[in-house]
Amino acid sequence: MPAVPGGEATVLWEHAGSVVERLFGLHLQGERLPDLKRSLRGAASELGLSDAEACARLLVSEKLDDAGVEILASHLTIGETYFFRDQEAFAALSAHVLSELIEQRRRTGNRQLRIWSAACCTGEETYSIAIQLQQLLPDIANWQINLLGTDVNPRFLRTAAEGVYGQWSFRGTSPDFRARHFRQLAGGRYVLSPTIRRIAHFASLNLADEAALAGMRDGDFDLVLCRNVLMYFTSAQASKVVEALHGSLREEGWLAVAPCEASQTLFAGFRALHCDGAILYRKGPAPDRHGSAPKDAGIPAAMPVRTHPAGTRAAHEASLRFPKPVTPLPAPRRATPPAKAQEAALPVKAIAARARALADQRRMDEALACCDRWIAAEKLDPAAHCLRGMILAETGNMPEASAAFERSLYLAPDGVMAGLALANLERTRGREKHAARHYRNILALLERLPPDADLEHAEGISVRQLTSLVRDLMVAGDHT
Repeated sequence: MPAVPGGEATVLWEHAGSVVERLFGLHLQGERLPDLKRSLRGAASELGLSDAEACARLLVSEKLDDAGVEILASHLTIGETYFFRDQEAFAALSAHVLSELIEQRRRTGNRQLRIWSAACCTGEETYSIAIQLQQLLPDIANWQINLLGTDVNPRFLRTAAEGVYGQWSFRGTSPDFRARHFRQLAGGRYVLSPTIRRIAHFASLNLADEAALAGMRDGDFDLVLCRNVLMYFTSAQASKVVEALHGSLREEGWLAVAPCEASQTLFAGFRALHCDGAILYRKGPAPDRHGSAPKDAGIPAAMPVRTHPAGTRAAHEASLRFPKPVTPLPAPRRATPPAKAQEAALPVKAIAARARALADQRRMDEALACCDRWIAAEKLDPAAHCLRGMILAETGNMPEASAAFERSLYLAPDGVMAGLALANLERTRGREKHAARHYRNILALLERLPPDADLEHAEGISVRQLTSLVRDLMVAGDHT
């Protein structure tokens, strides 16, 4: 296909961005145009097209069939999620929202709960709620739970329904979380307990599809989670979605969004409540001009909430994650260097941060390439080799992952988390003697540290907690 002249190319990409906005509500024009081009480049090969430009032409021709739209959705939606992401929010949901709902239903004898996780990605958020419900409801078998996760990306939904996850999905949890709720599979992956999987179900839903959203109104949901989604919509689309979410909730129902999405204008139909560091919204009368709100059990009065324009990325949101809408089920030197040259010119700390961000976005090929640039700049940085090992393990390359963890430990023999990752990897590969040796080394390192000290890169886990976990792992493997 001949190259498109500059002016014509600009019109083509503007038109393609408009079509994506109409189909999915996503704002991918202006400074977001590189994201659109990258997504269409990925979709092109799967659609049998030569390049991103050919994909854009097909898109604007509006000749994409349903299968093509699904392929496009799978490339436009980049899932950045993990279990119990934003622990303050989940702590508030457990201690106040879910506990209050359960107490109310016990008093009335109406043992039903309806919860919707909109834009659920690969299901970690939905299953995090399911795990909380199991912990709060010892008699959960006697309850009618409707826990729904919806997303536009059919591939994400298949992962969610299977309930099988790699190590990257557990980075926000305590080390023993997998042991309690998952069973290890071959290849270093973990399958969720059937008792948890049965609590949730998943369906396809496009948050930009007005007919689909209309079907969610009057849903009588007790709680809706729609986090890290609205900021990627246009202002108009964000308003439509919030209106639909409001209609889907019962009176006094709860809405959870990301802190960066808090907006007094966008959520005018709710009252904002600050709870344990998290901001939640409740359907009902807004606070009066003095800032007071109707009394809520265990929840402080509403506080002023910062406003971020809908449809933009908050400055402090380092990770890139598109929303999850859909319908049921070397060149000549230039004044401005190319992207790769710009990235190569970044300071090492920025390269390291980008490698972590790419891994968080599950763009593992790019994360690995960025990690390799980090290592090229700082060959003796154990953190770079440890991250490389995590990325390789997530993609199933266990021998190279093991080698990366070993290099990290060679450079920093006291690297507890690299040692733990290597021990678990060795066990996964059936090398029990090697695993036992690493577990013993970890315990020896931990004995030198204060029991209540937090460990670096361990998500707030203390020395005491990790010591207990490692001992349990050794017992489980008959390595006492």
